[in-house]
Amino acid sequence: MDIKKVAIYARVSTEEQASEGYSISAQLQTLRQYAMLYNWEIAEEYVDEGISGKNISGRPDMQRLVADIEQEKFQAVLVWKISRLSRNMLDTLTLLDKFEDYGVKFISYSENFDTGSPIGRLVVQLMASIAEMERNTLSENVKLGMKQRALEGSWNGGIIFGYDSVEKELVVNEEEAKIVNLIFTLYSQGKGLKAISNHLNKEGYRTKRDRHFSINGVATILDNPVYNGKISWLKVENWDKKRRKGRNDNPILVEGQHEAIINDELWSLVQSRRKNKSFKQRQSNEPFLLSSILRCPDCGQGMVPSITTYTLSDGTKRKHIYYVCSDFHNKGSAACKANSVKAYDAERDLIQRIECFLADKRKFQEVIRSLTKHSIESLSKLKRDLIDVDLKLKEVVELQNKYLEAFEQNLFPVPVLQERLQQIAIEKTALEQKKNQLILEIGKSDTTVIPPELVQILLERFIKVYKSSSREKQKQLLQLLVKRITVGRTNDRQRHIDKVEIEFDFMEINLSKTFTLIHMLYLETEKEGLTIPSVSATSGKYPPYLQLFLPLFVVRFTLTDLSAKSKKELPQNISFQQK
Repeated sequence: MDIKKVAIYARVSTEEQASEGYSISAQLQTLRQYAMLYNWEIAEEYVDEGISGKNISGRPDMQRLVADIEQEKFQAVLVWKISRLSRNMLDTLTLLDKFEDYGVKFISYSENFDTGSPIGRLVVQLMASIAEMERNTLSENVKLGMKQRALEGSWNGGIIFGYDSVEKELVVNEEEAKIVNLIFTLYSQGKGLKAISNHLNKEGYRTKRDRHFSINGVATILDNPVYNGKISWLKVENWDKKRRKGRNDNPILVEGQHEAIINDELWSLVQSRRKNKSFKQRQSNEPFLLSSILRCPDCGQGMVPSITTYTLSDGTKRKHIYYVCSDFHNKGSAACKANSVKAYDAERDLIQRIECFLADKRKFQEVIRSLTKHSIESLSKLKRDLIDVDLKLKEVVELQNKYLEAFEQNLFPVPVLQERLQQIAIEKTALEQKKNQLILEIGKSDTTVIPPELVQILLERFIKVYKSSSREKQKQLLQLLVKRITVGRTNDRQRHIDKVEIEFDFMEINLSKTFTLIHMLYLETEKEGLTIPSVSATSGKYPPYLQLFLPLFVVRFTLTDLSAKSKKELPQNISFQQK
């Protein structure tokens, strides 16, 4: 295969910034000269700076590179070293498979091999394994060093309320230490976590990040032995993979080299109460269907379940179940209002909204078809913006060349020219970044005509399955269909669900929530441990129920503003927004 255009990819992690030969500029300069040697045109340069090579997620320019491979913008990808691509072998091989699918060669400047041959591919696999081993070895060495510091009573870094970190040592922050003492004192006097957080917030105290105190934040302070002059380490192992499941039964706990804020007597009193606090039995075993998708109308935070028990005059107890603002629930009235909504009413209203939308056939067809028109208009605007950016870039380059000519002819003082050239360089970089972003958005845009009847089939199937499902499965279905719900008020000041944002994402066959939803709607998934089948776009082996939605595989859109002015008034106007 003849190579005419190449893409250059460069990456450096924060740890590698200071290492000789690893800098972005050094990589780019070397690769540009290498491309020039073979008369290759550089189609695009992709740079991820200060980002780890542990995996490819979270690397914007790597994502852009993969998108451009699908657009066949170049015939080869050039890197300084294979570890720049990724230090994870699986990620490396996945990327190489992607390159091979689109006929793109992979070229490493430092390791000379050809991925087009079996021997070359074997070398790549070996090099990828070595890169991953190097990363794991480095990680283990870092862990050992941090463990040794902890055993010596030294602080391993990080932000902790009540202290400042000065040259990796903890120094008491006097103002914050007073608040820490207040928290421990209030708790020892019988105050609960919510009462303490509410008290702190009303007094105007804030966390180190200038946020309200929460129930979890107060509990974390009360349970942290650092305040008693101790150093605790390895409470949880492999947090990035196991999270809280990686809890260590034998963590390190030693006397620290820092000054304690809480004395032994108060610490012991608080810990005794923490261990012996009464266990509050869960008041409801039923899952709350709208948790995480219902949003507070004041602060925008998620709303969480709350159960209030009332005792009637005859002695019987009655429960009222609500959704309330999570900030109010965790931080008190200083952070936000309750904005409570009756749980069962909100869940029932949501389904009625969707049913009403399906019942109005004319309106349904109209709003679905308007999405295609909106997509075309959005794409046209993006293209117009790209033309404007290109024109501005051309003007900036011309101005830059004029200043360089003036510099050569000694027409202006050197300091003045340097300042102006620096300003132009900053403007040029900003325009180039904007251009790249626009190109990426244009590449993602789609103007496929969306068949309304397929969306209708999907929503009708959703309603049918939802009504015959357990509450646990109902919650799963709603979490996959609904992106966000806001809360409003009726004329009689009663709160109710207001706007409902429904999202469909047909871009990733095996990864998107929408395809998981389709599987759940057409398969029996009540059974624990049932695996959702994976399908291949190249094999053509789609289950029959997925074949029905093939026309939607390249469509992504959001249904918004499914709202009503009152609980009795069902929605009439529904708008769509393409992502």
